[in-house]
Amino acid sequence: MFRETYSFDDILLVPRYSSLESRSLCNVSMGRYDLPIVMSPMDTVTTPEMIKYFIDNKLMATLHRYFNSAEEQFDYVKILNISEIFFAVGSIKKSSEWVDYLLRQGVKKFCIDMAHGDSQLCVDTIKYIKDISPYGKIMAGNVVTKSGFGRLQDAGADYIRVGIGCGSICSTRTSTGFGLSQGTSIEDCASRKTSAKIIADGGIKTNGDIAKAIALGADYVMLGKMLAGTSLASGELYDKNKEIIPEKIKLRDIDKYDCSALYKEYYGMASKKAREGVLSYASIEGVSGLIPYAGETSEFIKNLKLNLKASMSYCGVKTWEEFKRKVKIVYVSNSGLMESQTHVI
Repeated sequence: MFRETYSFDDILLVPRYSSLESRSLCNVSMGRYDLPIVMSPMDTVTTPEMIKYFIDNKLMATLHRYFNSAEEQFDYVKILNISEIFFAVGSIKKSSEWVDYLLRQGVKKFCIDMAHGDSQLCVDTIKYIKDISPYGKIMAGNVVTKSGFGRLQDAGADYIRVGIGCGSICSTRTSTGFGLSQGTSIEDCASRKTSAKIIADGGIKTNGDIAKAIALGADYVMLGKMLAGTSLASGELYDKNKEIIPEKIKLRDIDKYDCSALYKEYYGMASKKAREGVLSYASIEGVSGLIPYAGETSEFIKNLKLNLKASMSYCGVKTWEEFKRKVKIVYVSNSGLMESQTHVI
């Protein structure tokens, strides 16, 4: 019999009794980071400006791996605090010299960036890095099953990315037929978690989805599209006619534009656009396009933080640990999903 699975839109969090006097009492930090979010290792997101903003504001930063060499990747951010960045790398089979170079430069945080993380290649890469840098931190993935999560956790991964085929520009499910609904993926992996932290990667469309992911067992969520639409992301800026706004105008007169009619370029790291000249041999499992401009990155983060404090207050708790213990989750019908949307014309 087929198993029924679910995604974020299939559930809601039920308001609970609260004795909080103010939402300001809610602490939305997770571990050593001020918010439970991680920057997706995509070249439309991990600009030096975005990385610096994340580091300066005690948020988890990453750096994509789509460079021509390890030297080029390291030089991209060498003027920043590299001890706070997770450098994305491929498998040790193809990237051992790349990894070795970064280790020699003092890099201690790695993101083993593999579409199918439940593999011997990913396990071997984790062990290789941990053997050389036992006190370093490793983010690995992606996986969607408890057995896959367990294998990476047992190999020594500190953070594990959960999610396959649920990203906004990911076409893995339609290209290959494989994947698993994100809500089910998180819940299954959380049941196997002992030491590693879960990073819910994909399917996050709203700030409310972040709260849902944590309710299901995630510790952090990875943001790609939501950050890619903000000011510090790369990608050309387009006007309402889908024409590129020149850089000299963009920097000087952006406040004169109607931000609701602006767009930014966004594409998946498995898309044809991202892989041209870098990974031409890999299968195409992503798309590219334009997304609405979301304004200043700092304003986006500020609003996200306020929304997450509100999420905690609706649950009547001050910390994410309390949130996970107290939160109540229910399924919703299609009518309930429609009811959840705004209705103005």
